[in-house]
Amino acid sequence: MSPPWDDLRSALAGMGESFGADAVRDLQAEGCADAADALVGAIAGDPGAGARAAAIAWARLKTGVGWTTPAWRECYVIGQLREATEAGEQAAALEGSTRAAERDALLRRAMLAADMAHVMGAPGETARPFARAVETSLKREAVEESRGDHLEMIPDALPAALAPSIDPAHALERRDSLTRKEFKREFFNKDKPVALGAVGARWPALDKWRDLRWLKKQHGHRNVPLEVGAFDDKAWREDVRSLASFVDEFLAPSARADARAGAGVESASDLAAPVFSAPSNADANTRRDANDVTVAYLAQHQLFEQIPDLLADFDAPEVCDAFGGADRVNAWIGTRGTVTPCHFDSYDNVLGQVAGFKFVRLYHEKDAPFMYRHAGAWETNRTWPGSQTENEAETVDDRALDDRATTIEGDVGGTLRARGAQGNISRVDVERPDHEKFPLFANARHMDVVLGPGEFVYIPARCWHYVRALTTSVSLNFLF
Repeated sequence: MSPPWDDLRSALAGMGESFGADAVRDLQAEGCADAADALVGAIAGDPGAGARAAAIAWARLKTGVGWTTPAWRECYVIGQLREATEAGEQAAALEGSTRAAERDALLRRAMLAADMAHVMGAPGETARPFARAVETSLKREAVEESRGDHLEMIPDALPAALAPSIDPAHALERRDSLTRKEFKREFFNKDKPVALGAVGARWPALDKWRDLRWLKKQHGHRNVPLEVGAFDDKAWREDVRSLASFVDEFLAPSARADARAGAGVESASDLAAPVFSAPSNADANTRRDANDVTVAYLAQHQLFEQIPDLLADFDAPEVCDAFGGADRVNAWIGTRGTVTPCHFDSYDNVLGQVAGFKFVRLYHEKDAPFMYRHAGAWETNRTWPGSQTENEAETVDDRALDDRATTIEGDVGGTLRARGAQGNISRVDVERPDHEKFPLFANARHMDVVLGPGEFVYIPARCWHYVRALTTSVSLNFLF
């Protein structure tokens, strides 16, 4: 045994002392002896105990009972970190041997365990040392595997066939080069949304991250939570994939479809090219999904806690300093056709593009009485209104806004990232509204903007907004 594994075993022992023993007692108090015993073994370093503790906690989460106390999350995290250490040590013992395939499988097992610990709630500073211990070797192998791959770039120009037609009367106000004081006085203090222009135009990320070969080469070995399927797709599911698999199976095909659209190869019936009109003509609006792209989304993920090297490629927009600076930054990476339904958040945030293009539609908070808020959490609102029963589509009184609603651009994490917010999602498909079912919605006045690379929009707390990816896309949003 040699560093860094000695250090990681010491770190696990420290976790056992600081909170693991309490978690064991809590699990025993719940009558969950199998979980408690597995966690005891994981803390002690018994072979296989980490995998067993994580599996028991995962099964508890997936059965619908859920994690009733923090002890279950701690059981899962310690279990996965023990599994990462155990698999990593076994791989290290095979270094230089002829069993390269076995070593590679062990390293990938270790990487997945460390990443899943992070995805399911381990603080970045806790999970990162375990990830670092295995990723140097995996990163080298990922470079070798990626040689010769031909992957498309995310477009840096919006194909005309994919560009929405925005009524000038509904175009969101754009103000380039706002000073911090101007932003605070004219927009932040008034809870007024605004297009901020290309405030991220000089970021290194704009060139680097649009190259899917770079993403796969540098970070393809890391594992991330995905949503696979369109918003209203009955086959929608959550998954965990390596970034390399995400690129190969979803992002690269989507980028190739974008390129075909730019070359005029796709026909109009193949394109996601909606026509937007004033509310009085909204029944004529159309929204056609690209049927040759499987929608997949890395949504609202704290990727930079998981892969902090990416932080060097961008800076928080200056406007975030209007209220003390950004508290959190999320990554959104997906194919063409990802949709975040119309909703509001309880945070101020700025949403912007690193690569590709997104359409954003906004409504002032004062339009809340016309938005037909859904009473339930996200799980009960995965379909558009036409397929809902009246019981499923119960609205809530806008005079009783729920301050617990804290989703950001769309809390789409589900089992992997808790969907606890309620009452902040509109029942209306704002690109294709049903005015017979939602007659008051005709009174809501929308504001539209298309975001390209480096461009940002300020979205005040409780400002309703809807987002759809026009192309393969990488976005960031900063909460403040």
